[in-house]
Parts: sequence; C-alpha cells; structure tokens
Amino acid sequence: MNRMKKVHLSMINLWCNKNLVDSQLFLWKLLSENSDKIEYYSDPYDSAVEIVLLNTCGFISSGREEMFQTINKILKKKKKICLIGCWVQYFEKVLKSKNVLDNAYKSELDKRENLLKNENISYLSRNDLTFANIESLTKRSQRFEDFCRYSAPRLLTNYENRYEYLKIAEWCNNSCAFCIIPQIRWKLTSLPIKSVLSEAENLLKQWIEELIIVAQDTMRYGTDFSSKSQLLPLLHELDKLPYDFKYRILYLYPDILTLKQLEEFATLEKFIPYFDIPLQHISPKLLKSMGRFYDDKMIHTLLKWIRKLFPKAFIRTNIIIWFPGETNEDMQLLQSFLDEDYFDNVAIFEYHDEPLALSSSFENKIPYSTIHKRFSIIRKQVYNLLKSREARRKWKNQIGFVESIDQLSGQIFLSIRPEINCPEIDPIDEVNLENIIQCFDGEEIRVGSKVEYTK
Repeated sequence: MNRMKKVHLSMINLWCNKNLVDSQLFLWKLLSENSDKIEYYSDPYDSAVEIVLLNTCGFISSGREEMFQTINKILKKKKKICLIGCWVQYFEKVLKSKNVLDNAYKSELDKRENLLKNENISYLSRNDLTFANIESLTKRSQRFEDFCRYSAPRLLTNYENRYEYLKIAEWCNNSCAFCIIPQIRWKLTSLPIKSVLSEAENLLKQWIEELIIVAQDTMRYGTDFSSKSQLLPLLHELDKLPYDFKYRILYLYPDILTLKQLEEFATLEKFIPYFDIPLQHISPKLLKSMGRFYDDKMIHTLLKWIRKLFPKAFIRTNIIIWFPGETNEDMQLLQSFLDEDYFDNVAIFEYHDEPLALSSSFENKIPYSTIHKRFSIIRKQVYNLLKSREARRKWKNQIGFVESIDQLSGQIFLSIRPEINCPEIDPIDEVNLENIIQCFDGEEIRVGSKVEYTK
C-alpha cells in the first residue's frame, strides 16, 4: 500500500507576542490532528518546505509592509503561503470604507490585490482557526468574524529559554486616536480566571519558569465581566500555584492603575517588578488629543510611587513623537520628562496616519523637516540616558539567563538576558565565558541556564 505523501509545513509569526500564542495553538492543532499528513520544519526557508503559515500584523503600516516583504521573500523560494492574523481582518474593514478608497492608502490596497492574484497565496480569518485542517490551508476564507481563544494545548516555541506568554484577554475597549485595533477586532473579552490558571498550570508542569502575561490592556482584564479590574485577583491566585516560577506583566495602561493597587502588587511573592507602561507622551494637550485618560501629574505621581515601592523595578515605556499638533513646547516638555531618568528602556515610535484611525483626520500635521529634526534629538537623548544607566551596571554581579552561545577565534561568548529584562524586548549582555561566576544549573552551561556573571 502506498503511503500518503506528507505536506512539508513551517510557520512565521510577525511582530506580536499575542499572535504568537495563537500561532502556538494553531500549530499544535494542525500537528496533533494531522501527524500522518504533516512534516513540520522550524526553518521556513528550508528547501523542503512547501507551505508557510504567516501570522500577520495589521494595525500598523510598518507591520503590514514587513508582511508584504516577507510574502515576496517566501514566493521567491517557490513556496505556498497561508496568511492568518490581523491582516485579513484589517483589509476586510479597509475595503468596506469608501473614504479610505479615495485616499493615498489605495496604493496599499492595490498591492494587496496584486498579491492575491497569485494562486499560491491563501488566507484564513481568525474564526477559521479553531476549525482549521490541512485541506483548508490552500483555500481563501469567506468568513471575517473574530473568535475568542479556545482552551487547548499549544506548541511551546520558547521552551528552551524557560519562558512562555500567558494571554489573559483578547481585544480592547480603548479609543486611542492613533490606534485601529478596536475597529479591526472585537471589544475586550477576558478569559475566565479558572481558564487562565489552568493554562498557567499546564505551562508550569512543562518546566516553564517564567510566565509573561499579555493582553491588549492587561490592567483592564476582567472589566467585561466585573465592575472593576480582575488583574490583581488573578495574580493572587497565580501566586498560590505550588511551582517554582516568576511572572511579569506587559501593557499596563496607567489610567486605572491606582496607588493602592501598586501597594498590592508589592505583596505578591512571584511578581517580577517589571512595569511596561505605554505612556506615549507627557504633554497634557497631546494626551487628551490621543484619547488618553490621564495627565502629566498622574504620570509623575505613578512613576515616583513605583520607584518608592520597588527600588529594583525595571520601567519601560513607549513614546510617540510628532503626533498631529505637537509643538516645540510639547517637545520641550517631553525632553524634560525623559531627563528625569525614570526609565530603564524607552521605545520611540514615529507617528504616521492609519486610514481607519481618528488621528488621520486631524489637522496640524508635522512637516517632514521638523519630523527629522525632532526624531534625531529624541533618539540621541534616549540613547545617552540608557547608555548612562548601562554604565552603572559595569563590573557589578548580575543574574541572568543564557540566550545563545557562540565561539569566535577560539573564545566562547555568551548572550545573557538579565533576569529583570523582558525577553525579546529589552537589551541583552554579551560576555566572555571568563565573566561567568557560577551556573545555578550545574557545571555545564547551555541555552536557558541561569548564571551569575559580571558585565
């Protein structure tokens, strides 16, 4: 009897760690239910790979451009592509918007239409993922509703490095003027505490040592089924799980984060004092225009309390520069704010119009000559501030996790993530083997090992 030829499959997850959880679920379902039909390859550009699943970002133009570039690269390798993720939802909404069809973004839509003329490209909408099978990978979905993630096992792609993402909610209720996520997705839908704890325990049973809690807005977890945030009740339950692990939280929007809640965070035993707070700016005028529900006074108070309650805290933020209406005075406010040296890491984002975002219709757009000047000033300022912070760590003993081991000219070099730093986001240290003081996992150092070292 002739055996069925297996489909040689791989996956690329672009940008989003929340999408990565979907990718892991999708892969497990495909591989576990079609083990006799699929051969999976970790390298999507391996010559044997026939189909690449591409999980996409749709809410920002740079993410969509990266997707187009990745598609072209895959097609040049003579492979088929099945697209999943936000991109499918995004373009369905854009195509239904007459105003968008009349503006400069028509070129992006034309690029999409030209790509889809290629018979080697298919796509699945989000609500297809729970029903996906090997046969559907070469079809084009006609369903564009969303779905709330189901409870199921998933493929652990960060297992070697001892961490995984724990997604506690989908989607968002905020109305930030520059963001289109609530338009291309649904409103906030939180997973029940019981379901989150069950998934956390499944991960911990597989020797995961760090959980990274994610949602679009983690602080609002549970506000769709309760009158107030259920994040801290969830964390107290996580703290009770009888495993040796830690957890950190991403995307803590500050508008409903109170001082009382910060004091409660300080009582949690397994909480890593890592505060990822997307502030976007400090100018009260711009914050209001962005649709933020806090001002500069609240921001300063919050950051000072974090530093007081958590002396070893790591604070990261995002800044958007040249938002419509940003003046020189707004820039001076931002520069003075950054000089107060609250932050261990700062991500700078350049504002750009999104066709579905409210801010795309705002007046007082910043001319390019001013944009270039402001970006250079802020980038240099942030670089110097972070460089100064790094200098304070010089020659001090550090604890971290080995990310990679390389050999060059007879010397062994290790890339080490300091334990307070977040994977895939914050800087790593490059050190010689001689800088290792001890390995907590025995004599042999490998990827994922916890070590003490000097920088």
